[in-house]
Amino acid sequence: MATHWWFSRIQARRTRTRSEKALMRGATFPQPVVVDPHYSPQFYAELWGVSPSTVLRWFQDKEGVLKLAKTSKNGRRARVEIRIPYSLALQEYSERTK
Repeated sequence: MATHWWFSRIQARRTRTRSEKALMRGATFPQPVVVDPHYSPQFYAELWGVSPSTVLRWFQDKEGVLKLAKTSKNGRRARVEIRIPYSLALQEYSERTK
């Protein structure tokens, strides 16, 4: 489909948005934050065919593991659940399967 001569003139006169003007000046915009999905020890236990307590033992002291603490009642021991990032789980799995 051929473009008409008047269409190019309209495009040339079109006002630019603030973001387009900022891009023309060389401004940078913040990059989106990538969040690694976190899964429970039960998920990895079923995936790898081991017990959840084994997975918990492997990851309980690792850097980057999300620890979710529930408040203790009546002086009982606090229960801590963990969520393991997918990338960390892949690293650990590759180390253990060498």
